[in-house]
Amino acid sequence: MACLQHPDTEQSVYLLAHHTIGRRQGAADTRIASAEISGIHAAIQWTGTHWNVRDLSRNGTWLNGQPLIPARNYQLQLGDKLAFGRATNPAWVVENLDAPTNLLIDLNTGDAQELEQYHLLPDEEDPVASLHFNPVSGQWLFELTGHDGTGEHARPVKHGQRLDCGPHSWQLFLADNEGATSEVALQQLTIAAFNLRFAVSHHEEHVQLRVAREDIDVDLPARSHNYLLLYLARARIRDMESGADPDAQGWVPIQVATRELGITVNHLNTQLFRARKQIGEALPDSIDTSNLVERRTWEMRLGCRQLEIYKGSNLEASTAEINEPAI
Repeated sequence: MACLQHPDTEQSVYLLAHHTIGRRQGAADTRIASAEISGIHAAIQWTGTHWNVRDLSRNGTWLNGQPLIPARNYQLQLGDKLAFGRATNPAWVVENLDAPTNLLIDLNTGDAQELEQYHLLPDEEDPVASLHFNPVSGQWLFELTGHDGTGEHARPVKHGQRLDCGPHSWQLFLADNEGATSEVALQQLTIAAFNLRFAVSHHEEHVQLRVAREDIDVDLPARSHNYLLLYLARARIRDMESGADPDAQGWVPIQVATRELGITVNHLNTQLFRARKQIGEALPDSIDTSNLVERRTWEMRLGCRQLEIYKGSNLEASTAEINEPAI
C-alpha cells in the first residue's frame, strides 16, 4: 500500500502506479489548490522494483530540502519528505513504498484493505455483495444481491467510484489494472467451459467438487455451498435428459430452491457468493467465474453444462452421453 502522509490531515494518500500531483482539477490524481502549484506539478511512478519522483513544474519540487532537477527521476526512500512549490511548504512524508495495490478504502474510517480477485462485502461471514475482476471484459464488477431473491445484475465499476453496501461505504482504488487486462488476449475462458465433477457421500452430508479442463484440474474440499451447486447440477441434467431447449435448461425458481434445500434467500445468496469465491481463487486469474450461477428475476441455474455426479463410487449422472438439440 504505497502512500504519502498528507501534511494537513496526516491521512494516508495511496499511490497509483503512475501518480500525478498538481493543481488541475480532474487531471491530477492528488490536487493541491495553490496558485504556485502547476497544473501537473510532479509525478511519482512505480518502476517494477522501486518508486521514482519527477518534477514537472515551474516552481520546483523539493526532496528532503533539496531541489529536484526538472524531468529527472529520483528514487524515493521511506521517510523522505516532499515539498511542492517552495522548500518551506508543508512536507508530504513517504509512509510506505510497497508495490501498487488495489484497495477498498472505508469512507467512514479511512482504513484500507487490499482488494482480492473475488472480494465479498461487507465481509466473508455475512456477504451481501461481491466485487470481482472479469478478465474477459477487463472490468471490475460489483454485484449487490437483495434478500428478496431478485438480485441485481453485476455492474462495472471504475477507479475512484463509491460503493455502498447497507450501512457501509467504500471508495474503489485501482492502482494498476494493466497486468490483469493484458492477460485477456492469452486466454478468454469462462467457468462454463469447464467440467464439474461432484463426489457425494452416500448420506449426502459431504460434497466435493472437481473442476477440470485440458491442463487445468483442481480438486476443491467439501463445503456446504457445494450442495447448492449439486442441486442446480441435478436440475440442469434432468432438463438435458428430457431434451429441453438449451436456453430453458436448468432454471429453478428461487422460492422452490429455498424450500427444497431448507434455507432462506439470504442464506442462498451467501452460499452463491462463497461458491464463486472458492472456485475463482482456485483457478487462474484469467478465467471468468462470474457465470458459475446465472440469475434472472426469481430464477437461477448452473452456468456449466459439462457435469458428472458420483454418489460414493457409482456414477449417478453425466452429461457426456447426452445428445443435446442443435443450437
